Amino acid sequence: MATINNKNRRPAHVRLRRWVRLNYLRIIRMEDPPERIARGAAIGVFSGIAPTFGAAALLALAVAFVLKANKGAAVLGSFIMNPITSTFFWSLSIILGSVILGENPQSILETIREESLLSGITHAWVVFLTGNVIIAAFFTAAAYYLTKSAVVRHRRRKAKRRAMG
Repeated sequence: MATINNKNRRPAHVRLRRWVRLNYLRIIRMEDPPERIARGAAIGVFSGIAPTFGAAALLALAVAFVLKANKGAAVLGSFIMNPITSTFFWSLSIILGSVILGENPQSILETIREESLLSGITHAWVVFLTGNVIIAAFFTAAAYYLTKSAVVRHRRRKAKRRAMG
């Protein structure tokens, strides 16, 4: 049985960049209308950012099926939430929710400490969801337009290369 040589492993940031590039290429090379691919990616991004408790890909797949979106793009889009990005999205959701509701993020932690855990978590959950809905909506819209633009650009370049050679 072969052993893995840790000296040959690439650094985490290089592996992450390669993974992002691979999934970007997978999406822009899909054979479907750009709108359908973009709709799938947007559905995936929304389900990835929303608190779906590990079921983002399955939820994205189901919604993509119902809305006739590209299922592969939906599943790939759901991977926006991963161990590297989750802290960013959770923190941003709590901060934005705190600003909108006029809360101090520190007061949420104090509520959890001083009152019962359930009461504090309920309060934190409302703050988190308030920010999360806005963040998910923003990134969903951005994913739709950026994906559609990338697919259209890729197809134009591909058509131009075919015409030239």
